[in-house]
Amino acid sequence: MEIEKKIPIHIGLFGHIDSGKTAIAEVLSEIISTAGIDAHPQSKVRGITIDLGFTSFILDKYLVTLVDGPGHADLIKISASSVEIIDCGLIVIDINKGPQVQTGEHLIMIESLKIDKIIVVLNKIDLFNGNIEEEIKKTREFFGSTSFGYNVPIFAVSAKKKLGFKDLKEGILETIESLKIKRNIKGDLIIPIDHHFPIKGMGAILTGTILNGSLRINQNLDILPIKTSGRVKTIQIFHQDVDSAKAGDRVGINMRGIELKKVFRGCYVTSNSNAFEFCNIIEVKVSNSPLFKPKTSFGTQMHITLGMFTTTGNVYPYHELDVKKIQTTVSNKDRGFKAIILFKEKVLIRKKNMIMLLSRLDLPPTTLRILGSAELLKVYKEPPIFYKFKTKKGSIKNPNHPEGIICTGLAQSINGAKKLVGKVLEPPFTKILNTFGTKGAVIIGSLDQKKLAKRGDPVYLKELRSFQLKNI
Repeated sequence: MEIEKKIPIHIGLFGHIDSGKTAIAEVLSEIISTAGIDAHPQSKVRGITIDLGFTSFILDKYLVTLVDGPGHADLIKISASSVEIIDCGLIVIDINKGPQVQTGEHLIMIESLKIDKIIVVLNKIDLFNGNIEEEIKKTREFFGSTSFGYNVPIFAVSAKKKLGFKDLKEGILETIESLKIKRNIKGDLIIPIDHHFPIKGMGAILTGTILNGSLRINQNLDILPIKTSGRVKTIQIFHQDVDSAKAGDRVGINMRGIELKKVFRGCYVTSNSNAFEFCNIIEVKVSNSPLFKPKTSFGTQMHITLGMFTTTGNVYPYHELDVKKIQTTVSNKDRGFKAIILFKEKVLIRKKNMIMLLSRLDLPPTTLRILGSAELLKVYKEPPIFYKFKTKKGSIKNPNHPEGIICTGLAQSINGAKKLVGKVLEPPFTKILNTFGTKGAVIIGSLDQKKLAKRGDPVYLKELRSFQLKNI
């Protein structure tokens, strides 16, 4: 079979721990990669998926790759790292338990990174004593409250008994054919590395999914951010040797001349190192999920997933006023905001099409911890200037003085009072008109001259003060 002639499709498997994702992958799969089903040694010991697994099967004219990530709450960032490379999601739910917390987290991840097609699988029908059709209806009602809608395709199966898989495959094919995927085979080659290992007699093997561009034998490529380079000796697509590969293909690359011990998940193979920036300060536009409840204060620490790599940083939300960045706090009622992110360490950023996932993994796993996604707007060398409002409080000393309403407390001296003349006050007052006396009192105006101010009434002056974030 000429595997390179098949159209590559990548389906991410998501679901709460013990829902049976890996068992479903085992039934569907025909070709197991080196990083296949629960290949990590600790998976067998712990009895759970703890790393990304890649398997595939042929479906009509398509080569379908299943990307199986962990369902355990503590390993959510590994599942998050798969979202960049998938075309649609397969959500596995234990029919006996229904949707659970990590089901919701996975849905937010998929939705945040603009994957709009999913397939729902209700597994373990062999253990279910209820009415399957009723359970499908309940599941539809759950998805009806999400962006995926009431009519999401749902299939009831038993991975253990291998029941329902004929209908599931037909449903997968129908979903695949409805996808509108545009692969960019021109331009810079970009491959996020998901696994790397040596093979005796061959040397370094790197595996990943081509996001952009084309790959060929004898091509010289860079590996970032470790700044090493090498030549492509051989290329494989699921154990089959090929001369070339293109965007969408999952490949294993045998490279000559690289230092494998420096490579880590999160590195990129590329034909153009200028397509990336190595930085620690960026400006982003955030799309936050309405299901994420905590507020995002100025300086909130978050986990940021950049392709296959998750790191930490502080997020500084702001709104713009006369081109100034005003610090703010974002509640879950606010939809979309801009922010500066200061990373704890320098990170590798793609200059184009870089979408990040923002998470609060410090929160309890019983809550939804995925805030949403962020799109790169700008890279900074130094932190930008921010502004914040500082409020001064004064009080009415004499509301009936012949020269006007006298206010004290906004300044402590005549020189301080002079600097405040012309400043705008909070209603019901207008602005500071003049100084009064020698001890910092001022004369202020009122919006309604007929409504007399009273002695002791508060007077508020809000001023913008500039400040700069501390660089790391």
